[in-house]
Amino acid sequence: MSKIIGLNYGSHDNGASLIIDGKLVCAIEEEKMTGVKACYIAFNKPEKSLAYIEKEFGVTLENCDAVAIAYPYFREFVKTHYSQIAHKFFSYSHHDCHTLGSYFTSGFDGKAISISHDGKGYRSRGKLYLCEDGELEEVYSQYIATTASLAGIWASATNSLGWKMLKDEGKVVGLAAHGNFDSQIYDWLSQCIYYEKFSFKPSNWESLYHYIFDIYQLERFSNHEFRQNFAFTLQKFTEDVFQKYLEDISSKFPDYRKLCLSGGLFANVKLNQHINSLGLFDEIFIHPSMGDGGLATGAALICAHEMGEITKPLILENSFLGQHHSREDWTSTLQPHLENIVIDVYTPKSVANLIDKGEVIGCFFGKTEYGPRALGNRSIIVRPTDPETHRKLNEKLKRTEIMPFAPSVLAEEAENVFEISKSRYTAEFMTLCYNTKYEWVERIPAVIQKLDRSARPQLVVREKNPNFHSIIEEYMKISGIPVVLNTSFNAHGEPINNYPSQVIKHLLDGVVDHIATEYFIISRKPA
Repeated sequence: MSKIIGLNYGSHDNGASLIIDGKLVCAIEEEKMTGVKACYIAFNKPEKSLAYIEKEFGVTLENCDAVAIAYPYFREFVKTHYSQIAHKFFSYSHHDCHTLGSYFTSGFDGKAISISHDGKGYRSRGKLYLCEDGELEEVYSQYIATTASLAGIWASATNSLGWKMLKDEGKVVGLAAHGNFDSQIYDWLSQCIYYEKFSFKPSNWESLYHYIFDIYQLERFSNHEFRQNFAFTLQKFTEDVFQKYLEDISSKFPDYRKLCLSGGLFANVKLNQHINSLGLFDEIFIHPSMGDGGLATGAALICAHEMGEITKPLILENSFLGQHHSREDWTSTLQPHLENIVIDVYTPKSVANLIDKGEVIGCFFGKTEYGPRALGNRSIIVRPTDPETHRKLNEKLKRTEIMPFAPSVLAEEAENVFEISKSRYTAEFMTLCYNTKYEWVERIPAVIQKLDRSARPQLVVREKNPNFHSIIEEYMKISGIPVVLNTSFNAHGEPINNYPSQVIKHLLDGVVDHIATEYFIISRKPA
């Protein structure tokens, strides 16, 4: 029995993964274990993630067969552990972990291209691999300055708009839907970075985009119309530049009709929708933890491939690879609050009835999701029929999100509601947008961007997520709608909640009306 621990111990989004006998059994981000967003703590050691792996699986750095880590990593790890594990210690480049982590979870048979792009790495800002049934060939590495990274421009743009990089780029994507094209802004962006012959290139003056964002246009970023138009134009510029790159790839490698994407840039679900709609590829896949939170898994997968444990891409059963809490954990957490709560038996039908009444439900089932999307195990769900839900729910959660909330839809009903023709597997992880069919726009307004009919659906497969599927199925029996609104179970500034104590606090504070677990339904006592 082989046991491989994967680690990311870099500047942000650190965590650990575990592969046993070629199966990914655990992948967990340190921020979910600490309750503090990774963007607020630099070089956060993944010690709680490792402690959980030891407690749950009995696997440690000392007794595992291999330790795989993404490079570059914090040198303190080497000083502390290297003498004990030197014989089984393997490091892999940042973008190898991205590209091959995505490929080896894509489920793709035959020829596939895997590309990455983000704001950092070891010398590179992205790579391109040709892959075929487990055979790998690196054909391109983007050895360029940070300033020639599209993701780097998004980070600077996010800061200039008054939000926080590595956290709020999604707000910029949401803001883009409200703006219009501005040719002057497009010209500025074109002077910062351009694409030519498989290479993203910076301007002659490396810090030009910092000048444009942080100094020259600083006052304009406070203007509401300018902010909207800037976000729209940045989104279009990104799509245009990356499309040229993909067209060159498709032209040079026409037999490769499947595409894997990874790196922080592909958290941009509208960009992913654009790529999916180009017709250059028959199928695309985005790794569920596309940013640096996926590096630990990528490192472990590469190591497993080199050891012969994984010979071809896996199909993930689901993304529930984090921590589980027992009935005993819940009982001890609830004990101090018994005077303020009511505990009932859990049934999917009971939860569906509460949803239909307009109640806000916090779901806390099984294991915590891997990656930035809540997919039913750590989700807040609401009926999708009320136009005012976006504002009301954001007030409860103390969020200022602009991006619409996402719909979770029964997989067997998805094509009836959304214009889905391909890339269904990656849609199970809520990583790209599709357009909504016209007849459904007014029926589910709480989960639709009405300006362009787009939505970011999660396809809920019965066999992969039976609890969540049963709740939506029961809601459909009542309402005729196979969709619920889904947002992550956390308040503003928090990572997805991982502990019963976190979500009980939200119940008592009125953030949610009820909590549904596999053991029971918990509600506040009436005042």
